[in-house]
Amino acid sequence: MLKKVSTIIFIVLFFLMIAVPLTATFFQHEEIAVEQNRPLAPMFRVCDRPGHFNPSFNLEFEDWINDHIGFRTLFVNQNGKMRYYLVGRFSIDRPMFFGPEGELNYASFEYIRDYQHRNLYSEEYLNKAAESLQDLSDYAKEKGTQLYYYQCWDKPSIYPEYLPKTILQYGEKSKTDGIVQAFQEKTDVPVISPKEELIKGKENYETYSVFGDPTHWTHRGAYLGYLKLMEEINRRDQNNYYVLKEDDYTITTTDQGMYLYGSIHKVDLLERFELKEPKAKLTPDHITVGKEDSRTLFYTNDEADNDSRIVLVGDSYFYYYILDDIAESFHETIFLWGDHLEEYKEIIDGYAPDILIIENAEREDRSGSLIQTAEKLNLH
Repeated sequence: MLKKVSTIIFIVLFFLMIAVPLTATFFQHEEIAVEQNRPLAPMFRVCDRPGHFNPSFNLEFEDWINDHIGFRTLFVNQNGKMRYYLVGRFSIDRPMFFGPEGELNYASFEYIRDYQHRNLYSEEYLNKAAESLQDLSDYAKEKGTQLYYYQCWDKPSIYPEYLPKTILQYGEKSKTDGIVQAFQEKTDVPVISPKEELIKGKENYETYSVFGDPTHWTHRGAYLGYLKLMEEINRRDQNNYYVLKEDDYTITTTDQGMYLYGSIHKVDLLERFELKEPKAKLTPDHITVGKEDSRTLFYTNDEADNDSRIVLVGDSYFYYYILDDIAESFHETIFLWGDHLEEYKEIIDGYAPDILIIENAEREDRSGSLIQTAEKLNLH
């Protein structure tokens, strides 16, 4: 008798486990998977056109039910917590991993090779890259433009202690260290590299976040990078451009720690810099080269005490963090994404800048693009 009752209870529970989530499926109306930062699969189609069965029905239905099954968010969050607390791993396909104290790190294959120093360039290649940068600088000088090279650094180069001890380094010099050294020693191009400032700055601030965005510097780190840039420009240029001070910003402290799996959160109190009275205005009608790219920006600052034009060819470190700060110091500031480096001649000839800065993130090594751009320029 007892065995019969237990069998019935088991069967009832089994059907409840199936029926309850399926029933709940039709009461859900979410369109975005917040914990995975992606849209959910759209509703399946029985017919792809009137009177014709949809041959992809089974695939569409599987995608839809996987994304909309009842209590899905609960299961995803609990699975994420198990992975995080038990094995310290992400359960979703993102190139990230945790450090010794749970620090958040970005982790593409090449990113790790950069950190381990397993992809160093040969002396021959570095000489070629330096020669190419010099060629670009020589052409710029002929047109009245001063070229600068700015090197941004990724989080592991500033906070190696945040990576697991199992990721070993070979030697003390990275691929990017080699590029910076070659450019400094074998060209007359001013090379700006705020690595030491960012390392020193972490004694008092988070220059890269612990539990926040692992792919960029913080607002404080960006401000240190901005100061290094303006210091170098002012040191070489007699115009003495205005440099923003901390008093020019409203600085607040906010929690910028990321949410993992929609439910796991570690507080990361970081500074947020916001200009009190920005004077530079976007003037998109002035854009010529790079007009087809929505990321190309043109700032005009009529209150600047100079008539200088600066062009920045770079990536997200500048675009999202210090571009509007730089625009406060110059009459005109133009930003083009690094992909436009191959249009170097058109940029110089079209915008006739007083200053041109080529900026690269460590993980976006464009030394090869420098070589190709110089070769293209020399063909002209």
